[in-house]
Amino acid sequence: MLFNIFEIREKRLQNRLCAAPLASLSGGADGRPTERSLEVYGKIAASGVALVNVEHHAVNATGRVRPEQFLADSDEAASAHAKIAELIKNGGKIAVAQISHGGANISSDGIFGLEGFRCLSPSGVRVGKVWEKLSAEPEKLSLPEIKKIVEDFAAAAERLVRTAGYDGVMIHAAHGYLAGQFLSPLTNLRDDAYGGTGYRRARFLYEITDAVRRTLPDAVVSVRLGAADTLPDEKPHGLAVEDTVPVARELAALGVDLISVSGNLCGYGMDRANGSYFAPYAAAIREAVGGKVPVECTGGIRGIKSAEKLLGDGCCDLIGVGRPLVADAGFLDKWRNVI
Repeated sequence: MLFNIFEIREKRLQNRLCAAPLASLSGGADGRPTERSLEVYGKIAASGVALVNVEHHAVNATGRVRPEQFLADSDEAASAHAKIAELIKNGGKIAVAQISHGGANISSDGIFGLEGFRCLSPSGVRVGKVWEKLSAEPEKLSLPEIKKIVEDFAAAAERLVRTAGYDGVMIHAAHGYLAGQFLSPLTNLRDDAYGGTGYRRARFLYEITDAVRRTLPDAVVSVRLGAADTLPDEKPHGLAVEDTVPVARELAALGVDLISVSGNLCGYGMDRANGSYFAPYAAAIREAVGGKVPVECTGGIRGIKSAEKLLGDGCCDLIGVGRPLVADAGFLDKWRNVI
């Protein structure tokens, strides 16, 4: 099944493999790609995967998590990113740019030295280990600021498709970044329209998704959804998959073309020895959406046997790979030889 053709919004994928968005740490201080960025994505484009999700682009200056992160806050920035989109599409791949806002989950204290940066969050709750050496605190977003960030997501999405030439965008709502912070009851302590119940905590994500879909009615729009704050083999704490199942249904109703399942405050399981660790979450979400939208499973899928089993068992429709690409851009040829 892995090498079967698949379609998303009338775009043909030559197989069911997607390159997961991985931070290359190659962006310049101005948020533009560098020569190293082109080298990284040139290798990924040549790897044989059918769809390439390019690492997160901050939708505005307050949304970056490190100085090396890409920016999509202007037409000039989007024009610079056109080189990466062209590289990917010239190889016959579907090119998707991930758009995000980091919120309180910063990866480097160097971010505070960048022009225009403010650390904004749902409730002023710190996320991540960088804060251990800082005296600063995240700011709580006001309602007008929330509305502005929603608008910035839609504007960034439009730039990356219309100006940079991407086939679509992926909304980042995982790994404890801003949309994930709104989803989690551990980081969202608000008592207004954006906090409290599961629906209200998801309102920010719904508004972003609706705004992006309306702005780009014909482009691919996907969501990287953090299914839970803990891994499947851990005791649930905070956001649970039972909370995100209705979120996935609503995203399907809003017209997304793909839901990519990962973790939320627990991250993406990089230090896990066992493979396919998000498979139970992907299976639950795929069952919930009932075939209305395809589901991608990522996280520790390191061989074709594992990938084929996930597809064959109906756990997901697409397979996301990250570390195999980093370790060996020619991994797909080796997977084929196993068949």
